[in-house]
Amino acid sequence: MLLEWLLPTVWTPTLIALTFALWSNGAVGVKQEIRRLSLRREARRWFAVAAVFPALVTAIAVWIGRMAGDAGPFIAPGAIPTMVTFQFVTGAVGEELGWRGFLLPRLSKRFGEISAVWLAAALWSLWHVAGFFFPGTPHYQFIPPVPFLVSVALFGVLLGFIFNRSGGSVLTTILAHLSLNISLGVGGVSLSSRVFWSVAVGMYGAVALFATLKLGSAATERGKDA
Repeated sequence: MLLEWLLPTVWTPTLIALTFALWSNGAVGVKQEIRRLSLRREARRWFAVAAVFPALVTAIAVWIGRMAGDAGPFIAPGAIPTMVTFQFVTGAVGEELGWRGFLLPRLSKRFGEISAVWLAAALWSLWHVAGFFFPGTPHYQFIPPVPFLVSVALFGVLLGFIFNRSGGSVLTTILAHLSLNISLGVGGVSLSSRVFWSVAVGMYGAVALFATLKLGSAATERGKDA
């Protein structure tokens, strides 16, 4: 039942993106979008950040949540392959080509890089609201809505920053998204823990501020060179 709702939801942004690309520019447009999945030279330096940083934030938030008395069970080792496979066929792979690959560059052309990163992140966060109304999802059962949605938006700013700095590589944002989802899947803390989500909000908030300042600085430098 969960997959019947989840799979269409997480793949819809990419399917919409490819449909619009086909409608606007035909097969050439679709190829342009899929090309964002290629390994770009600028992206290689960001692979380590994408792979490690979200998992590190989760680990710190889990540790603090457990210290606060909100410990939860860790996933059984034998269930890890199934959990990882589940993550590969859902959120990260299904969403990123649509949100970061398709939407973010178009918002950037219209609103500028910084506004686009924040707007795309906010819209992506609101996309997750539906989970709180669908029985069987962790959102419906455990997760406090406000800190969760705020942390998603702030994490989305990080994804936008990584996308722009990696030359528009969706592979890097998929990797970062997978790093977050898989590390959450490992468990160790109650998903109802407000301490856990508050730590995540604080850490991603600091990173979002840093990313915004860096994007602003880069835009200023480009303006001087123009």
